[in-house]
Amino acid sequence: METIQKLKENTAIFLPKNGLEEKLNQAEKENRKLIIKLGFDPTAPDLHLGHAVVLKKLKQFQDLGHQIVILVGSFTARIGDPTGKNKSRKPLNAQEVQHNAETYIAQLSKIIDVEKAQIVFNSDWLDSLSFSEVIQIMSNITVAQLMQRNDFNKRFTENTPIAMHELVYPILQGFDSVKINADIEMGGTDQLFNCTMGRQLQETFKKSPQIVMCMPLLRGLDGKEKMSKSLNNIIGLTDEPNEMFGKTMSIPDDLILEFLELTTDFSAKEKQEIKNRLKEENPMNIKKIIAKNIISQYHDEMKADKAEDFFVNQFQNKNFAEKSFVPVLISSLDNKSDQMALIDLCAFIKNDITKSANRRLIESGAVQVNNLKITNPFELIELKKETKIKIGKRNFYELL
Repeated sequence: METIQKLKENTAIFLPKNGLEEKLNQAEKENRKLIIKLGFDPTAPDLHLGHAVVLKKLKQFQDLGHQIVILVGSFTARIGDPTGKNKSRKPLNAQEVQHNAETYIAQLSKIIDVEKAQIVFNSDWLDSLSFSEVIQIMSNITVAQLMQRNDFNKRFTENTPIAMHELVYPILQGFDSVKINADIEMGGTDQLFNCTMGRQLQETFKKSPQIVMCMPLLRGLDGKEKMSKSLNNIIGLTDEPNEMFGKTMSIPDDLILEFLELTTDFSAKEKQEIKNRLKEENPMNIKKIIAKNIISQYHDEMKADKAEDFFVNQFQNKNFAEKSFVPVLISSLDNKSDQMALIDLCAFIKNDITKSANRRLIESGAVQVNNLKITNPFELIELKKETKIKIGKRNFYELL
């Protein structure tokens, strides 16, 4: 009972409701491991904390001795998953799929034991299907069933085009479950429709239907949309400790409880103690606790401590001279005189934002030169060694 309760912790959707108990009892009677499926299309090569929500649940099953199957959508990625999109997703070529899949698998080892997991590629069976076989599989699903999917229904209602290949995608994902005899399919709540398609096709092929286990979608740093690289609101599993810490500290206060539940590995008792502290303490203190825990999971405790020290010194210590500065070589500025307009200097140094964005930072008082605030974008700055420049809240540079 305690094991089932632990496996159900933080889960958003179970289908059917008592399916987990039934599957565990069935596996015990048959003296076998459950086959737990997690599929992903390698559309981008970086995993983030949003992916980790599902992966850590997968790890719980693995620790209990069940068989984890990581299904790489090497075929379906060449189609493009429309889930959650208001337009067709760009398909990938075979080389992009292979590169991203290799990167994904390497990153999975941060959470699950890749050596014990089974990794399969759905191109192994989907590539070999004849067109008549594809038609036969599709004949088991009606258009009305496909239109129950929210994003398809929304696009149809709004007269936004839906290509035929997009309608085929969830059917092929469901057929993957048939091929690997999945007992459980896991995913985020946005994958509910695709996962239930697996149940339906398994029943059609006279197999025991998988249960569907969906985890909540972690919101990103903006506190609004789900964590997604395309929205630039992620904390990556391979981010450096200082970056992880800073990003976690930037989350809105109303995201603290969500991060506590879904990204940390504290015990239930520890989480409750932290929730109680949140009622009385500055939210920043709680964010620090969460940030250190996240870094400890994907790096180690020593790096977590150092990241906290760096953050405190860099962003809370008011002594400008003691900050850590990124060096900028004067010779790299490609400037013929020994002076440069502040707007041009900032645009060169901080080239990850537009020149107009740099100008707004200057005019709003967010830029300092040698600890002096300058609001005139065209003020000339002497290009001297050891000149220190702050751009925005977190960016410190020194001319060398």
